[in-house]
Amino acid sequence: MTMAAWSRRAPPSPLISRPVSHPSDAAAPRRADALAFVLLGVLGALWGLTPVIGKSAFQLGATPLGYVFRSALTASLLLLAIGVARRRVMPLDAKGIWFHLGSGLIGFAAPNLIGFLALRHVPAGLFAMVIPAAPLLTFVLAALTGQERPTWRRFAGVAIALAGTLLALSPGAALPVGGDRFWAFACLAVPASYALSNIFTVRFRPGGADPLALACGTASGAAFWLASASLLPGEPWGALSLLRPPEIHDAFAVAQGTLTAVAYAIYFRLLTRHGGIFASQVGYVLVVTGLGWGAAVFGEIPGLLVIPATVLIFAGLALVTSPAREDQSGQKNSRSGIATTTTTISSGKPSGQ
Repeated sequence: MTMAAWSRRAPPSPLISRPVSHPSDAAAPRRADALAFVLLGVLGALWGLTPVIGKSAFQLGATPLGYVFRSALTASLLLLAIGVARRRVMPLDAKGIWFHLGSGLIGFAAPNLIGFLALRHVPAGLFAMVIPAAPLLTFVLAALTGQERPTWRRFAGVAIALAGTLLALSPGAALPVGGDRFWAFACLAVPASYALSNIFTVRFRPGGADPLALACGTASGAAFWLASASLLPGEPWGALSLLRPPEIHDAFAVAQGTLTAVAYAIYFRLLTRHGGIFASQVGYVLVVTGLGWGAAVFGEIPGLLVIPATVLIFAGLALVTSPAREDQSGQKNSRSGIATTTTTISSGKPSGQ
Protein backbone atom coordinates (compact mmCIF):
# COMPACT_ATOMS: atom_id res chain seq x y z
CA MET A 1 0.00 0.00 0.00
CA THR A 2 1.57 3.24 -1.13
CA MET A 3 1.34 6.62 0.57
CA ALA A 4 -0.88 7.89 -2.24
CA ALA A 5 -3.24 4.94 -1.89
CA TRP A 6 -3.60 5.44 1.84
CA SER A 7 -4.06 9.16 1.35
CA ARG A 8 -7.36 8.76 -0.43
CA ARG A 9 -9.13 7.13 2.49
CA ALA A 10 -11.96 9.02 4.15
CA PRO A 11 -11.85 9.09 7.93
CA PRO A 12 -14.89 8.02 9.83
CA SER A 13 -17.06 10.65 11.48
CA PRO A 14 -17.05 10.01 15.18
CA LEU A 15 -18.67 11.32 18.30
CA ILE A 16 -15.13 12.40 18.89
CA SER A 17 -14.03 13.06 15.36
CA ARG A 18 -10.41 12.46 14.53
CA PRO A 19 -8.19 12.70 11.46
CA VAL A 20 -6.36 9.62 10.34
CA SER A 21 -5.51 9.97 6.68
CA HIS A 22 -3.19 11.62 4.23
CA PRO A 23 -4.14 13.91 1.35
CA SER A 24 -4.87 12.53 -2.07
CA ASP A 25 -3.13 15.25 -3.95
CA ALA A 26 -0.62 15.03 -6.72
CA ALA A 27 1.01 18.37 -5.98
CA ALA A 28 3.50 18.94 -3.19
CA PRO A 29 1.98 20.36 0.02
CA ARG A 30 2.15 24.13 0.36
CA ARG A 31 3.92 25.89 3.20
CA ALA A 32 1.43 26.56 5.98
CA ASP A 33 0.34 30.19 6.23
CA ALA A 34 -1.52 32.08 8.97
CA LEU A 35 -4.90 30.90 7.66
CA ALA A 36 -3.78 27.28 7.82
CA PHE A 37 -2.88 27.61 11.50
CA VAL A 38 -6.20 29.34 12.21
CA LEU A 39 -8.08 26.52 10.49
CA LEU A 40 -6.05 23.96 12.41
CA GLY A 41 -7.07 25.62 15.67
CA VAL A 42 -10.71 25.81 14.59
CA LEU A 43 -10.66 22.15 13.59
CA GLY A 44 -9.23 21.08 16.94
CA ALA A 45 -11.78 23.21 18.77
CA LEU A 46 -14.67 21.67 16.79
CA TRP A 47 -13.53 18.11 17.38
CA GLY A 48 -12.83 18.88 21.02
CA LEU A 49 -16.38 20.23 21.36
CA THR A 50 -18.17 17.12 20.09
CA PRO A 51 -17.99 15.09 23.35
CA VAL A 52 -19.31 18.11 25.25
CA ILE A 53 -22.29 18.30 22.90
CA GLY A 54 -22.93 14.57 23.32
CA LYS A 55 -22.77 14.72 27.11
CA SER A 56 -25.07 17.76 27.15
CA ALA A 57 -27.61 15.91 25.00
CA PHE A 58 -27.53 12.94 27.39
CA GLN A 59 -28.24 15.22 30.32
CA LEU A 60 -31.26 16.55 28.42
CA GLY A 61 -32.67 13.04 27.93
CA ALA A 62 -31.29 11.89 24.58
CA THR A 63 -31.11 8.15 23.93
CA PRO A 64 -27.91 6.73 22.41
CA LEU A 65 -29.42 5.20 19.29
CA GLY A 66 -31.65 8.13 18.41
CA TYR A 67 -28.93 10.70 19.06
CA VAL A 68 -26.26 8.98 16.99
CA PHE A 69 -28.72 8.28 14.18
CA ARG A 70 -29.74 11.93 13.90
CA SER A 71 -26.13 13.12 13.91
CA ALA A 72 -25.17 10.55 11.24
CA LEU A 73 -28.16 11.46 9.08
CA THR A 74 -27.41 15.18 9.36
CA ALA A 75 -23.73 14.71 8.48
CA SER A 76 -24.54 12.47 5.52
CA LEU A 77 -27.08 14.93 4.06
CA LEU A 78 -24.73 17.90 4.40
CA LEU A 79 -21.79 15.99 2.94
CA LEU A 80 -24.03 14.80 0.12
CA ALA A 81 -24.97 18.40 -0.64
CA ILE A 82 -21.29 19.37 -0.71
CA GLY A 83 -20.53 16.44 -2.99
CA VAL A 84 -23.34 17.31 -5.39
CA ALA A 85 -22.14 20.92 -5.51
CA ARG A 86 -18.63 19.71 -6.32
CA ARG A 87 -19.97 17.01 -8.68
CA ARG A 88 -18.23 14.33 -6.65
CA VAL A 89 -20.66 11.87 -5.12
CA MET A 90 -20.07 8.63 -3.26
CA PRO A 91 -19.66 5.50 -5.43
CA LEU A 92 -22.77 3.33 -5.49
CA ASP A 93 -21.47 0.21 -7.21
CA ALA A 94 -21.20 -3.07 -5.29
CA LYS A 95 -17.70 -2.31 -3.96
CA GLY A 96 -18.71 1.19 -2.95
CA ILE A 97 -21.82 0.04 -1.08
CA TRP A 98 -19.80 -2.66 0.70
CA PHE A 99 -17.27 -0.06 1.78
CA HIS A 100 -19.91 2.41 3.00
CA LEU A 101 -21.64 -0.25 5.09
CA GLY A 102 -18.40 -1.57 6.56
CA SER A 103 -16.83 1.78 7.36
CA GLY A 104 -20.17 3.12 8.60
CA LEU A 105 -20.45 0.28 11.10
CA ILE A 106 -16.83 0.09 12.28
CA GLY A 107 -15.83 3.73 11.98
CA PHE A 108 -19.00 5.62 12.86
CA ALA A 109 -21.94 3.73 14.37
CA ALA A 110 -20.01 1.52 16.81
CA PRO A 111 -17.58 4.12 18.24
CA ASN A 112 -20.31 6.76 18.46
CA LEU A 113 -22.63 4.48 20.40
CA ILE A 114 -19.84 3.38 22.73
CA GLY A 115 -18.74 6.97 23.19
CA PHE A 116 -22.24 8.21 23.98
CA LEU A 117 -22.79 5.43 26.52
CA ALA A 118 -19.43 6.14 28.15
CA LEU A 119 -20.12 9.87 28.36
CA ARG A 120 -22.89 9.09 30.82
CA HIS A 121 -20.25 7.96 33.31
CA VAL A 122 -16.98 9.79 32.56
CA PRO A 123 -15.90 13.42 32.01
CA ALA A 124 -16.10 14.79 28.48
CA GLY A 125 -12.49 15.97 28.74
CA LEU A 126 -11.30 12.42 29.34
CA PHE A 127 -12.10 11.59 25.71
CA ALA A 128 -9.60 14.17 24.56
CA MET A 129 -6.92 12.17 26.34
CA VAL A 130 -8.05 8.85 24.83
CA ILE A 131 -8.68 9.57 21.14
CA PRO A 132 -4.97 10.05 20.24
CA ALA A 133 -4.60 6.32 20.88
CA ALA A 134 -6.25 5.68 17.50
CA PRO A 135 -3.16 6.28 15.29
CA LEU A 136 -1.06 4.34 17.78
CA LEU A 137 -3.31 1.29 17.57
CA THR A 138 -3.52 1.75 13.80
CA PHE A 139 0.27 1.53 13.58
CA VAL A 140 0.29 -1.67 15.68
CA LEU A 141 -2.38 -3.32 13.53
CA ALA A 142 -0.70 -2.13 10.32
CA ALA A 143 2.64 -3.54 11.47
CA LEU A 144 1.03 -6.87 12.36
CA THR A 145 -0.66 -7.11 8.95
CA GLY A 146 2.40 -6.02 6.97
CA GLN A 147 0.96 -2.68 5.85
CA GLU A 148 3.47 -0.69 7.89
CA ARG A 149 7.16 -1.46 8.41
CA PRO A 150 7.81 -1.48 12.17
CA THR A 151 10.61 0.65 13.60
CA TRP A 152 11.95 0.89 17.12
CA ARG A 153 11.23 4.63 17.13
CA ARG A 154 7.55 4.14 16.46
CA PHE A 155 7.16 1.20 18.80
CA ALA A 156 8.75 3.33 21.51
CA GLY A 157 6.30 6.12 20.65
CA VAL A 158 3.36 3.71 20.94
CA ALA A 159 4.54 2.51 24.35
CA ILE A 160 5.12 6.05 25.64
CA ALA A 161 1.80 7.44 24.39
CA LEU A 162 -0.21 4.45 25.62
CA ALA A 163 1.45 4.80 29.01
CA GLY A 164 0.25 8.42 29.01
CA THR A 165 -3.25 7.30 28.02
CA LEU A 166 -3.41 4.77 30.85
CA LEU A 167 -2.15 7.41 33.26
CA ALA A 168 -4.88 9.77 32.04
CA LEU A 169 -7.48 7.09 32.82
CA SER A 170 -6.22 6.77 36.38
CA PRO A 171 -8.06 8.44 39.29
CA GLY A 172 -6.46 11.80 39.93
CA ALA A 173 -5.85 12.56 36.24
CA ALA A 174 -8.63 13.09 33.67
CA LEU A 175 -10.75 10.64 35.68
CA PRO A 176 -11.81 12.08 39.05
CA VAL A 177 -10.94 10.20 42.21
CA GLY A 178 -13.70 7.64 42.72
CA GLY A 179 -14.68 7.78 39.03
CA ASP A 180 -16.03 4.80 37.10
CA ARG A 181 -12.95 2.87 35.98
CA PHE A 182 -14.94 0.39 33.91
CA TRP A 183 -16.36 3.08 31.61
CA ALA A 184 -13.06 4.94 31.62
CA PHE A 185 -11.29 1.91 30.15
CA ALA A 186 -14.30 1.14 27.94
CA CYS A 187 -13.50 4.44 26.23
CA LEU A 188 -10.47 2.71 24.70
CA ALA A 189 -12.89 0.78 22.50
CA VAL A 190 -13.51 4.03 20.60
CA PRO A 191 -9.93 4.55 19.27
CA ALA A 192 -9.66 0.77 18.81
CA SER A 193 -12.70 0.90 16.53
CA TYR A 194 -11.17 3.78 14.59
CA ALA A 195 -7.94 1.80 14.17
CA LEU A 196 -9.87 -1.18 12.78
CA SER A 197 -11.70 1.20 10.46
CA ASN A 198 -8.38 2.52 9.15
CA ILE A 199 -7.16 -0.98 8.32
CA PHE A 200 -10.53 -1.81 6.74
CA THR A 201 -10.31 1.32 4.58
CA VAL A 202 -6.82 0.51 3.33
CA ARG A 203 -8.06 -2.90 2.22
CA PHE A 204 -11.49 -2.07 0.78
CA ARG A 205 -11.52 1.63 -0.19
CA PRO A 206 -12.91 2.13 -3.73
CA GLY A 207 -10.10 3.28 -6.00
CA GLY A 208 -10.12 6.89 -7.17
CA ALA A 209 -13.03 7.95 -4.96
CA ASP A 210 -13.13 11.48 -3.56
CA PRO A 211 -12.37 11.53 0.21
CA LEU A 212 -15.34 13.75 1.10
CA ALA A 213 -17.59 11.47 -0.96
CA LEU A 214 -16.32 8.49 1.03
CA ALA A 215 -16.97 10.40 4.25
CA CYS A 216 -20.54 10.91 3.06
CA GLY A 217 -20.81 7.20 2.30
CA THR A 218 -19.52 6.32 5.75
CA ALA A 219 -22.05 8.59 7.47
CA SER A 220 -24.79 7.18 5.25
CA GLY A 221 -23.75 3.62 6.05
CA ALA A 222 -23.84 4.42 9.75
CA ALA A 223 -27.33 5.91 9.40
CA PHE A 224 -28.46 2.70 7.67
CA TRP A 225 -27.18 0.48 10.49
CA LEU A 226 -28.61 2.74 13.18
CA ALA A 227 -31.99 2.89 11.42
CA SER A 228 -31.98 -0.91 11.15
CA ALA A 229 -31.16 -1.28 14.84
CA SER A 230 -34.10 0.95 15.75
CA LEU A 231 -36.43 -1.73 14.38
CA LEU A 232 -35.21 -4.35 16.85
CA PRO A 233 -37.72 -5.49 19.49
CA GLY A 234 -37.57 -3.37 22.63
CA GLU A 235 -35.87 -0.42 20.90
CA PRO A 236 -38.49 2.34 20.72
CA TRP A 237 -36.49 5.15 19.15
CA GLY A 238 -33.52 5.43 16.81
CA ALA A 239 -34.79 6.27 13.33
CA LEU A 240 -38.35 6.08 14.65
CA SER A 241 -37.60 9.15 16.76
CA LEU A 242 -38.16 11.14 13.57
CA LEU A 243 -41.87 10.36 13.99
CA ARG A 244 -42.23 11.96 17.42
CA PRO A 245 -42.37 15.69 18.15
CA PRO A 246 -38.85 17.19 18.23
CA GLU A 247 -37.19 17.74 21.60
CA ILE A 248 -34.37 20.05 22.63
CA HIS A 249 -31.73 17.30 22.60
CA ASP A 250 -32.55 16.62 18.94
CA ALA A 251 -31.08 20.05 18.17
CA PHE A 252 -27.83 18.89 19.78
CA ALA A 253 -27.73 15.86 17.47
CA VAL A 254 -28.27 18.06 14.42
CA ALA A 255 -25.60 20.45 15.70
CA GLN A 256 -23.11 17.61 16.09
CA GLY A 257 -23.85 16.31 12.61
CA THR A 258 -23.38 19.81 11.23
CA LEU A 259 -20.07 20.27 13.07
CA THR A 260 -18.92 16.91 11.72
CA ALA A 261 -19.58 17.99 8.12
CA VAL A 262 -17.91 21.38 8.65
CA ALA A 263 -14.91 19.75 10.33
CA TYR A 264 -14.49 17.37 7.39
CA ALA A 265 -14.51 20.26 4.94
CA ILE A 266 -11.81 22.05 6.94
CA TYR A 267 -9.80 18.87 7.45
CA PHE A 268 -9.67 17.96 3.77
CA ARG A 269 -8.72 21.51 2.86
CA LEU A 270 -5.73 21.21 5.20
CA LEU A 271 -4.88 17.76 3.87
CA THR A 272 -4.98 18.64 0.21
CA ARG A 273 -3.19 22.00 0.56
CA HIS A 274 -0.69 21.45 3.35
CA GLY A 275 -0.24 17.69 3.66
CA GLY A 276 -0.93 14.99 6.21
CA ILE A 277 1.95 15.84 8.53
CA PHE A 278 0.65 19.37 9.08
CA ALA A 279 -2.96 18.21 9.45
CA SER A 280 -1.88 15.59 11.98
CA GLN A 281 -0.96 18.35 14.42
CA VAL A 282 -4.66 18.74 15.17
CA GLY A 283 -4.22 15.85 17.60
CA TYR A 284 -2.33 18.13 19.97
CA VAL A 285 -4.98 20.84 19.64
CA LEU A 286 -7.71 18.29 20.29
CA VAL A 287 -6.24 17.27 23.65
CA VAL A 288 -5.99 20.87 24.86
CA THR A 289 -9.36 22.05 23.55
CA GLY A 290 -11.16 18.91 24.70
CA LEU A 291 -9.97 19.44 28.26
CA GLY A 292 -10.78 23.14 27.96
CA TRP A 293 -14.34 22.58 26.75
CA GLY A 294 -14.95 20.07 29.55
CA ALA A 295 -13.74 22.56 32.14
CA ALA A 296 -15.69 25.49 30.66
CA VAL A 297 -19.03 23.71 30.20
CA PHE A 298 -19.10 21.12 33.00
CA GLY A 299 -16.55 22.50 35.42
CA GLU A 300 -14.33 19.44 34.93
CA ILE A 301 -11.03 20.11 36.66
CA PRO A 302 -8.56 17.30 36.00
CA GLY A 303 -6.03 16.26 38.62
CA LEU A 304 -2.33 17.02 38.53
CA LEU A 305 -1.58 13.64 36.98
CA VAL A 306 -3.05 14.96 33.73
CA ILE A 307 0.15 17.00 33.21
CA PRO A 308 2.59 14.07 32.96
CA ALA A 309 -0.08 12.11 31.07
CA THR A 310 -0.33 14.86 28.46
CA VAL A 311 3.46 15.09 28.18
CA LEU A 312 3.73 11.34 27.58
CA ILE A 313 0.92 11.38 24.98
CA PHE A 314 2.47 14.30 23.11
CA ALA A 315 5.93 12.73 23.18
CA GLY A 316 4.61 9.40 21.92
CA LEU A 317 2.59 11.04 19.16
CA ALA A 318 5.65 12.98 18.04
CA LEU A 319 7.62 9.73 17.66
CA VAL A 320 4.83 7.85 15.88
CA THR A 321 3.49 10.58 13.59
CA SER A 322 6.71 12.27 12.50
CA PRO A 323 7.82 11.54 8.92
CA ALA A 324 9.61 8.25 8.43
CA ARG A 325 13.36 8.61 8.00
CA GLU A 326 15.03 7.15 5.01
CA ASP A 327 17.32 4.23 5.61
CA GLN A 328 20.67 3.65 3.95
CA SER A 329 19.07 2.17 0.83
CA GLY A 330 17.05 5.37 0.34
CA GLN A 331 13.72 3.71 1.07
CA LYS A 332 11.43 5.00 3.77
CA ASN A 333 10.81 2.93 6.86
CA SER A 334 7.08 3.42 6.46
CA ARG A 335 5.48 1.51 3.61
CA SER A 336 2.04 3.01 3.78
CA GLY A 337 2.32 6.06 5.96
CA ILE A 338 -0.67 4.83 7.93
CA ALA A 339 0.67 5.83 11.30
CA THR A 340 2.09 9.19 10.35
CA THR A 341 -1.01 11.16 11.24
CA THR A 342 -3.17 11.37 14.32
CA THR A 343 -6.84 11.00 14.89
CA THR A 344 -10.52 10.29 14.84
CA ILE A 345 -13.71 10.54 13.12
CA SER A 346 -15.55 8.04 11.63
CA SER A 347 -15.13 8.28 9.21
CA GLY A 348 -13.17 8.47 10.72
CA LYS A 349 -12.83 9.39 11.08
CA PRO A 350 -12.30 11.64 7.99
CA SER A 351 -14.78 8.96 9.20
CA GLY A 352 -12.25 11.03 11.08
CA GLN A 353 -15.78 11.32 12.61
